[in-house]
Amino acid sequence: MTATPTIPTDAGNGPVFDEANAQYRGAARHEYLATLREGPVPIAWDLFGRAHLLRYHDVRSVFLDPEGAVNVGAGLAIALGATSGPLFDWQSHALIVQNPPRHTAMRGAIRSINARLARRLAPLIEEQTHRLVDEFPSDGVVDLVHAFCFTLPVRVIMGLLGLPESDEAQIGEWSPRALPSRPEGVPDADRVNALFREYAEARIEERRAAPRDDDLLTDLIHAQDRGDITPDELWATVQTLVLAGHETTSGALATGVHAMLTHDNQWEQLKSDPSLADGAAEEMLRWDAAAPEMGRVLTRDWEIGGRILHAGTVVALNLTSANRDPRVFERPDEFDIRRSNSKEHLSFGVGIHRCTGAPVAQVEMPIALRVLAERLDHLSLAEEPSYDPGFFRQFDSLRVHVRTNPRRAR
Repeated sequence: MTATPTIPTDAGNGPVFDEANAQYRGAARHEYLATLREGPVPIAWDLFGRAHLLRYHDVRSVFLDPEGAVNVGAGLAIALGATSGPLFDWQSHALIVQNPPRHTAMRGAIRSINARLARRLAPLIEEQTHRLVDEFPSDGVVDLVHAFCFTLPVRVIMGLLGLPESDEAQIGEWSPRALPSRPEGVPDADRVNALFREYAEARIEERRAAPRDDDLLTDLIHAQDRGDITPDELWATVQTLVLAGHETTSGALATGVHAMLTHDNQWEQLKSDPSLADGAAEEMLRWDAAAPEMGRVLTRDWEIGGRILHAGTVVALNLTSANRDPRVFERPDEFDIRRSNSKEHLSFGVGIHRCTGAPVAQVEMPIALRVLAERLDHLSLAEEPSYDPGFFRQFDSLRVHVRTNPRRAR
């Protein structure tokens, strides 16, 4: 048991949460946020002056009021000091930070990403999952982040867009650097975002010259040709889909497998009953949200825990904290794949801004877990992982001992 953290305060606001501080990358972040969340006023202020909302019902209420709390646009980039350049350009046009009517139009352009599509993709996802496990050593150590947790969702989203598997390594190099957590990361983020845009625009022109009948990129090009989305929204949507289309799933799979292996009998329960995979996937998403927060700007006064936040206040909806709120999740700091209400997590958001790729992730993750449970006779940690310093909650690597089975005949 660690000591209760000392909470620095800003005399003008209240408790301060320095989310980019290295000491809060791992489990200490949850302990620190719990101390803040259970304080007299469940709000903390970060170094950018944003008010972090920490309790589940406060976060959910703001999500569900898109008129009372609007998306921040390029606000995160601006807070990092990027008022122009490639990072700013991407954030200015990305779907995830838009408000109606642009959000409505951009969301309509990718309406084909839905539960029906996800179910149709299930056999292809299962085949891709088996192919990745086929490449594991029969008895040895593998980096699960790079060999599995990253590659599977990237391969799925790139397949939807009709992009070649040969581009995966490049995407893997860019993704962790595209969205920094501190101002000093902006120069590298600008470099990466310039390359991302160049890549997206090149693939758009290739597909425009040779359209297909069954891929999302062609659908997006048609949407731009109809005037539904702008040229800038087109390349930014492609970039956002490639990036956001895998970060939540890859992060949750890696931190979730680690949680299963470090909590009593969780992996063994899944091995003995693969029908638990759906619940296990939702518990992984609750456990450590890959996107730890979402920004909003209040358009009216809000009362939070007895304190008034005035219109114009920039808030961060802290999903990491909300998903561990004991008012909603009993024993929130225990990882339990049999938890009855794991699906109530806020990792995908709720309301009109709910993550577009959620239906695919919620099919993809249980399949991945069922295949791992079927194919791995043995799975254990080879070493403790460390968190990547970027915006997303993800491991640099996850080295595990595995002993694999061959595929079963179907």
